[in-house]
Amino acid sequence: MNKHEYYHRQKELWDDKETEDVRTEYETNQMTISQIADIHHRTPGSISYKLKSLGIVIHNTLTRGYLEYRNSNLYKEILEVSKKSDAEKKVKREERAATKEAKLKVVKAAVPTPTTSVPSHEIVELRNEVASLKRDVKEMLRLMNALYEFESA
Repeated sequence: MNKHEYYHRQKELWDDKETEDVRTEYETNQMTISQIADIHHRTPGSISYKLKSLGIVIHNTLTRGYLEYRNSNLYKEILEVSKKSDAEKKVKREERAATKEAKLKVVKAAVPTPTTSVPSHEIVELRNEVASLKRDVKEMLRLMNALYEFESA
């Protein structure tokens, strides 16, 4: 078995030819998952899961060569990489949660609380603006109706 870097295709999509090749290598050529993995530059674990998804084996741990793979340095290396990746993802999630919480605090601070009163002169100004907008809309409707009547005549 090679080092983890050798298996650079482990997350790539499978095409039909590669899937059929893996099937043939396992069933007809009686190869182990490690041998197949070396050919396709995928980890033995991904080969065993592919064989399970194809229905060739009922469980990925029952594939030919799985125990050898499980006891290998490659397996230990993959676990270490996975643990580091999981730890990094956890830190990023926590950072995003902290950022989101800080933004929420800023928004909450900016929103006036129910006890904050709006000055009455601002309310009067808003009412006047709304009344003016209503008058403008009514005038626009009157003009549109007049235009329709003129066109239909």
